[in-house]
Amino acid sequence: MKNDPILTEIISNRLLQIGYEGGLVLQRCAVSPGVVEGRDLGFNVSDAAGRTVVYSTWMPRHGTTLSYMLQSCMNRFKDDIRPGDMYLVNDPHSGALHILDLAVIMPIHHNGELIAWVGNATHHVDVGAMTPGRAPLATDWHQEGIIFKPTRIVEHGIIRDDIFSLFLDNIRMPRYQSLDLKAQISANFAAAEKIIALVQRYGTEALEETFESSIQLAEAQARERIAVLKHGQYDAVEYLDYDKMYSIKARLTVGDDGLLFDFQGTDPEAKTFINCALPCAVANLHNILACQLFPDLTVNAGTFKLVDVKIPGGTVINCNPPAPCSGASTITGWRVQGITMALLTQALMNTPRQEYAMAEWGWGFTDVQWSGIDPLGRWYTVRGDASLHGGGARSNSDGIDVSNIAGSTNTALPSIESYEYRYPILYLSRGLLADSEGAGQYRGGRAGYWSRCLYGVEAASDLSFYIGRDVGSNGFGGGQDGTPSEIVIKRDTDILQRLRTGVPLYDELSGTEEVLTQQPSALGLQVNAGDVVYVRGMGGGGFGPPELRDKEAILSDIEDGLLSPERAERVYGVSVG
Repeated sequence: MKNDPILTEIISNRLLQIGYEGGLVLQRCAVSPGVVEGRDLGFNVSDAAGRTVVYSTWMPRHGTTLSYMLQSCMNRFKDDIRPGDMYLVNDPHSGALHILDLAVIMPIHHNGELIAWVGNATHHVDVGAMTPGRAPLATDWHQEGIIFKPTRIVEHGIIRDDIFSLFLDNIRMPRYQSLDLKAQISANFAAAEKIIALVQRYGTEALEETFESSIQLAEAQARERIAVLKHGQYDAVEYLDYDKMYSIKARLTVGDDGLLFDFQGTDPEAKTFINCALPCAVANLHNILACQLFPDLTVNAGTFKLVDVKIPGGTVINCNPPAPCSGASTITGWRVQGITMALLTQALMNTPRQEYAMAEWGWGFTDVQWSGIDPLGRWYTVRGDASLHGGGARSNSDGIDVSNIAGSTNTALPSIESYEYRYPILYLSRGLLADSEGAGQYRGGRAGYWSRCLYGVEAASDLSFYIGRDVGSNGFGGGQDGTPSEIVIKRDTDILQRLRTGVPLYDELSGTEEVLTQQPSALGLQVNAGDVVYVRGMGGGGFGPPELRDKEAILSDIEDGLLSPERAERVYGVSVG
């Protein structure tokens, strides 16, 4: 068989489906809401040399970090890569988005020959840090939890009890996480079985030719797409508010050889957990390229041959050990997404693909984490919905309401009932926030909001923080910025009495109101029964001057209750009196 295009297409499509099915096995065998309902996962298929062929059919940025982690496994085990083995990785400098994202990587052999790799990654709620989940008070990465550089966790098809137990002995939620990790292992077994069946049907040579053809096709498609962009240099700066204001700077050069992203001038690494390692930064950049520049094309290792990324070491987006970085994925990683989008949007303007130019999406991270003992005597930790953000407006359409971050293509919010079933909390509201859009000719997407209280317990430890109070999502071309994030807590309210007596919940609550700052101040903070927390996400940026917005669209938003008459008159110049 030599370059049979029909067979190549059949095998290529089957590999894409295997990647998707591997993610389904993980999702259906796991138990944590973030995996099962949130779909925070990635699944890759790679050739024997470690080149990514199926780039995460789930959350895209996992496609790049899984590639980094696979290379780390190959470098560490070299000639000791055996059939039936799998490797566990969560070291950010070996490729993980952050320490809470555990990957399981598996080589696939046929008749004793290494023919391919599969791998998956998903978020775990805890890795045994100084505080549950992320470690916002950490001053070095040793305080952020157990670190696995590539470690053999499955040997000859059997889970190694010593490594599996080592993980469970160091985490706070083994009753959930043990099943999540076993789901990751099961997903690899399922995908490997299907790839072996593919080889048995069509042969190893056909698989190898499909791998090579797919990578070459992706490179050729990427080259054609990049040629559409305006050649030149584009600059952008993004800011991140936490213990102080940090800046991330970048220049995009578009040329005949491809794209060069240069982050010279970015601030030095922080003393807090907001840093990210190089793989996380590159993965978030690739994520936006996949979604904004190549959404309709094959994306794999061939695509990124034409993308060069230069990030100085020792910066907030390329930190060196032992700088803490457990917040990487959802803090500095998201800011790399924002600046990549800002650069690409400039290069897309006045081209045949201008419709993909867009304002910034909401990106702030609102983390309300409560921990304690539930009514059954079990330890728990629960976070909130951290990404109820609006999408950025495009050059020809409004942004998506409550859309998550820009690069999460198929993630979702776990249901309120799922949270309440597992944890001693009660949601009081979750919905769409009126007047939160970045105004523009095309408005940004609206943010979401939620509120909750404890239920069935008297108190819990509170470790809350957020990013994005002082910096919203940027508008573009005269569009306005989206509404920043916010966390407010009311102490000693009458909410529990209302629940018992049937007093309407929508009336103003009693109590003392506190607006949280970005940085958690100390350990030992507490939330009590009767305290209510309110969280809002960040609205998406607007595109184009607000005064150019279609009047009928404004009146429709007012009629739907999503734009107040006061804001319509003040911002858009439209009166409904």
